[in-house]
Amino acid sequence: MTDEEYYRAKLAMLRKHIVPANSVLIVTHDYPDPDCLAAALGMQHLVHSWGVDTVQITFGGFVGRAENRAMIRLLGIDVVPVMLIDISQFDRVIVVDSFPGTGHVSLPAGQKIDVVLDHHPNQPNAETKFYYDIRKDLGSTSTLVSKYILTAGLKIPSRLATALFYGIKTDTSEISRNVSPEDLEMYKHLFDLIDHHLLSQIETPARDQEYFRVLHKATGELEIYDEAEVAYTHLGKISAPDSVAEIADLCSAMEGITTIVCSGFFNNQIFYSVRVKNADHNAGTIAMNIAREQSGFGGGHASMAAGRIPLRDPHADHDEALVKFENAFRRILDIDKIEPETIMEKED
Repeated sequence: MTDEEYYRAKLAMLRKHIVPANSVLIVTHDYPDPDCLAAALGMQHLVHSWGVDTVQITFGGFVGRAENRAMIRLLGIDVVPVMLIDISQFDRVIVVDSFPGTGHVSLPAGQKIDVVLDHHPNQPNAETKFYYDIRKDLGSTSTLVSKYILTAGLKIPSRLATALFYGIKTDTSEISRNVSPEDLEMYKHLFDLIDHHLLSQIETPARDQEYFRVLHKATGELEIYDEAEVAYTHLGKISAPDSVAEIADLCSAMEGITTIVCSGFFNNQIFYSVRVKNADHNAGTIAMNIAREQSGFGGGHASMAAGRIPLRDPHADHDEALVKFENAFRRILDIDKIEPETIMEKED
């Protein structure tokens, strides 16, 4: 089967699970990033082309990162918080860039889902009834949705192309990690269609004072385990969980460090991100093992992953929960016997 035949077959199955319908709800994961926002916008474009009148994008949580807020505003992405949505009023429900039951999608228990499109390594079970296309070999869900759109013979408008391009760019760290030939193909194809001025505005948004407070906290708390090439920082209480991934990405540029763990408290949970730059560790496995030890949710790709640990007693001492989390990841990374240094200590 050729690549074209593969996507034509997939597109036909996808359409069969959506049409006929008068209304479709597209759900991203909580605290959406550019990839899931772009994938949702792309699916909205595709489903509209099939004659569906109402196609609404929704998410739980909120958008905290400045670039993501700028993306929604400048590209005019119509999103509504799921708490304001009556899901029963929609004929079909599509989940993009996530998988039900992993703790990252705010849908009622038992909610019927019709389609799931994702690139994270989630494994459906034998009882799964919805249509799914989970491409673990792809670096972004935006790549998958772009392929569907082009296979349907649709043009990709500049605004949508900008979103999809940015989704691929961010989830592959500018085509440097988890990149497949299809990611590269779509990246090149979309480049000629995007609004470069809008993309520049999205990538360089104005920063509020909270961003610099978090950055200062991250630097001051940064611990270095030189022998193991591991770095860890805790951000304390944060106003948006996006900050954890943002700081982890920044720290991944540090010379001599191959594994980065970043954590922060938000909404009575510990959110954490893991970044890995070599084959000695697997970020997804690390995040999953931390979650298992702490009764949380975690997972991801070989080079980037995340998780969260609910605090069973929101009134309990957060410091105690943090110690348990830090002990868990140190055991998993086998650095519990190594004494860390801070950046400040290294300067002395």
